[in-house]
Amino acid sequence: MKGKSFLYILVIVTAMPLFAQQQVWTLQQCLETGKENSLDFQLSQLEVLSAETTHRSPVLEYLPKVDFSASHNYSIGSTIDPSTNNRVSSNIQSDNFSLNASMNLLDFNVFTTARRNKIAVLKAKADKEATQAEYSLSILENYFNVLYTQELLKIQLDQFENAKFNLNRVEKEVELGNRPNSDLYDMQVSYSQEENNILETKQLLYNQKLTLLQLMNVENTNPDDILLAKADEVVLTDESETNAFENALKNYPAIESRELAMEVARKEITMRKNNYLPVLSAYYSYSSFYYLPLNQPGGQQVNPFWTQLNDNKNHYIGMQLNVPIFNGLRTSRDVQLAKIEYMKRQVESEQEKIKLNQTIEQEKAKQQQNKQLVQKLENTKQYAEKSFTTTQSKFSSGLVEAIVFTSSKNQLLMAEYNLLKAKYTVQYVGYKLKFLQFNTF
Repeated sequence: MKGKSFLYILVIVTAMPLFAQQQVWTLQQCLETGKENSLDFQLSQLEVLSAETTHRSPVLEYLPKVDFSASHNYSIGSTIDPSTNNRVSSNIQSDNFSLNASMNLLDFNVFTTARRNKIAVLKAKADKEATQAEYSLSILENYFNVLYTQELLKIQLDQFENAKFNLNRVEKEVELGNRPNSDLYDMQVSYSQEENNILETKQLLYNQKLTLLQLMNVENTNPDDILLAKADEVVLTDESETNAFENALKNYPAIESRELAMEVARKEITMRKNNYLPVLSAYYSYSSFYYLPLNQPGGQQVNPFWTQLNDNKNHYIGMQLNVPIFNGLRTSRDVQLAKIEYMKRQVESEQEKIKLNQTIEQEKAKQQQNKQLVQKLENTKQYAEKSFTTTQSKFSSGLVEAIVFTSSKNQLLMAEYNLLKAKYTVQYVGYKLKFLQFNTF
């Protein structure tokens, strides 16, 4: 028995530096680290940059479009010479050059598109905030899962010390003949079950920490090397309790994103209707060409290249009014589709509001229920502690069997587990309700 005690002390002493090396992470550190590493945020930022690049001043849309074109051609064949009525060779090289410019003077879609793109920038930013909000809630949930399991493991390890003490005591008493072997068997079973429970909790804690690290996209970190700090208590004001849904409507990013999506859809309707309206544009073209007969009899002389370009130049300027009259009802169809898309965005917005309201109602109910449960479980824990203390004394005196002692101990453990769960649920829900209302912890 002395050898076992020495071995246990040696294991504890050896493990102390490992616990000391654990990194302590706070909730805020987890959130900041995740936001820096998450690829979802990088994609959201690129969506914002894309929307900002698409949006530009409508004045720029009225700038002229200018292009230059050139062609080099050969015409090989024959033609009739009117003077002799004979077919003669007609091989010609020609070069054509053109500089063209055009611009819209009146286009109703230019300003509507600019306004739509401006709203799209705001929507992209709101989408980014909504992504961050969903991510923050995921971090919060995983963080509290780890916190609960950490505390659960502490309770189990504390109770395991009692199990070791009582097992050693029963072994000695059985050796002296003061207790039956059945008590030793009962204690060994209880001891083994507690060992298994501790191992399962350690494995669960490892997996939960691993999930949290993966959610933050943190690599090269052993889950056993981190320890989560306890979160501070959240105190919500009476105004927050009363106007939780109204606060959430004003501050929760997903609501703003849905409303901006409606605005974008509304502008899309206007853009489709603008296709019924005329478009006035102006254009200008400057062109010239060079002409050279090939293999002509008599060696026909032509003017030099630059002389021909100067002689053959041509200016073409005008205005064009395009008035839509009939296009197979395509514009009418596009307007109806745009209206349907707008109605879909309306429904999605209402769905998001209903979902948010239901979530707040559920979390508030869960918070109140667990607050009541905490009060009841505090009393249950006190009773369980008193019962266990009494049973421990009776067991030490040999007045009760090991199975009775084990049952009393399990009652205490269950009371501690339930109280711990209720307390952390109240704290977690408090954080979640605050975040839903104000988009911050």
